Amino acid sequence: MLKGTMKIELTDVNTGETETVLEQNMVTNALAEIFKPLGLEKTPSKFYNDFAPYYQKLLGGILLFDTNIEENADNLYPPASANLIGCAAYDVQNNTTGTLRGGYNQTESELNLTNRYMKYVYDFATSQANGTISCVCLTHKNGGYTSYGSDDAVFNNSYPIGLFVGDGQLQYVYTDYTGASTGDKYSGLSVGTTQLLFLIDRNEDVVYYFRIDSSSKITIIKRRAYLKSVSVLLSPRTQKQYVEEVAIELNTALPTNYTAYNFDHSDNCLYIFSSSGYYRNAGESFIVTKIDIKDWTVSQYEMVNTTDTSINTGHTRFAFAHEGFIYVKSYNSSYKVYKMELGNAANVTKLKLTGTSSVAGSPVLAYNGRIYYENTDGTLYIANSNANEILRPENYRITTSSYMPCYTPVLNEPMLYYCSYGNRSTSTFFIMANYLATINNLTEPVTKTADKTMKITYIVQEQ
Repeated sequence: MLKGTMKIELTDVNTGETETVLEQNMVTNALAEIFKPLGLEKTPSKFYNDFAPYYQKLLGGILLFDTNIEENADNLYPPASANLIGCAAYDVQNNTTGTLRGGYNQTESELNLTNRYMKYVYDFATSQANGTISCVCLTHKNGGYTSYGSDDAVFNNSYPIGLFVGDGQLQYVYTDYTGASTGDKYSGLSVGTTQLLFLIDRNEDVVYYFRIDSSSKITIIKRRAYLKSVSVLLSPRTQKQYVEEVAIELNTALPTNYTAYNFDHSDNCLYIFSSSGYYRNAGESFIVTKIDIKDWTVSQYEMVNTTDTSINTGHTRFAFAHEGFIYVKSYNSSYKVYKMELGNAANVTKLKLTGTSSVAGSPVLAYNGRIYYENTDGTLYIANSNANEILRPENYRITTSSYMPCYTPVLNEPMLYYCSYGNRSTSTFFIMANYLATINNLTEPVTKTADKTMKITYIVQEQ
């Protein structure tokens, strides 16, 4: 069992006076989720590489937010309403011009195995982490690199946000390893043939695909995931056993020229976006098909382009659905992101760009009101739905791939995603590293200003 205490010391550089705040934290379920077994897939050697030594990596980052975060053990990531004020990473100094991240105090930090505690000490200069601080959380070391974005991020390609936990043996899209014509958003689709991966369910031990059979019919296919069971008659690596399928008839015919899709954690629905052209001018439309996996009910929407420009609808990631809104990009450079309310296209907002003039790449995953965009060169952008703003983190990629992979969510498990590359290659499961391992709300917020330095001492005690 872990118990954490924290001390914040704010020192006025003019008077030398120090304000001290003492608080205790709660431990979330993040660590339990990280260590949860994953059948044949979780590989100790791979896991140790990204998470051990645990005190250095698993808990080696710190995040400071401007608002309280509900002290609920299942709050594994902050809401979009919580803005990042500061951060720091184990054994790393901030020698960049970025002003959110502080530095690790190696002299005062201490690992004490006799009394079973780790004391993390982080220092923030007068220019760093200025603002109101209401909540302090421990995270993975990689999460300590402005992983929720800042207005002056200096990029670092050594610390991806996604951390692999397996060796990629259970491949779910490469045709030679599934026994079917399977794929994902990397490889596109052939109508009537390709089964597109969109969801994995560990509890039910199934992988979900959909196939567009025609403009008026979609079929959902379930195959065995081999995360909880293994057949002695089949190879789990080279064949994914067929389980069942569900035929879905559509009331509104789909244009099948261009298709994009994603599964949204927030409502457990599959969203399929269909367009007859590779862009939509103002007044032109595309179709959104929403499928609820609970009972396979279907809702369809004609979304008219009500933005002030042409929007891109010509590739397999052209739109993304999250928390009742659709996110699309402008067709021409410089690329802007627009947020449209599902079923009410008149409610459209152009997202503010902070620290960048254009958004390269495509939306790849979302959780708690933050949509992550990734470019082929690894550049990341984070769209915040609460602030209607796009920021960039220091982290330079979600995973370490030189391609732009597809990230498939695992049902009811926000930390875990599956990484794949269509029929080219596949990867493995990974965990988003900017989780909240602890939540420490301050009794009263403190405000750090440019005339103060700050020291945060965070002790994690093993009992």
